[in-house]
Amino acid sequence: MRGLRWGDALVVTLAVALVGSAFGLAYTPGGGATELVVTQAGAAPRHYPLDVARTIGIDGTAGVTTIRIEPGRARCLDSPGSQGICERAGWLERPGDMAVSLPNRLVLQVQGPGAGFDSMHF
Repeated sequence: MRGLRWGDALVVTLAVALVGSAFGLAYTPGGGATELVVTQAGAAPRHYPLDVARTIGIDGTAGVTTIRIEPGRARCLDSPGSQGICERAGWLERPGDMAVSLPNRLVLQVQGPGAGFDSMHF
């Protein structure tokens, strides 16, 4: 049995380059997050730019949800829910990232110039 020929090596090299390029294009963020959109049932969406650090408290039916915004990211610090779903979402940094406070019927979603992934996973 003989080793690889130059044509075999060329095909392998091209395949590796193609897979690497596809991976880079698919998983490289299209742009940074620019704003946090807070949607609450029965109210108009609120938009907060992600360029200034601040803490926001939003009143809801079950209590106050506290949101921390830092340049380029945001997170739910405290929510009245007993399971901590909103807090466990962590920092929302990429367009499409979201957290939900079920007791306050509140959704936090980061938006930016590029579209985020179009699926949800757990």
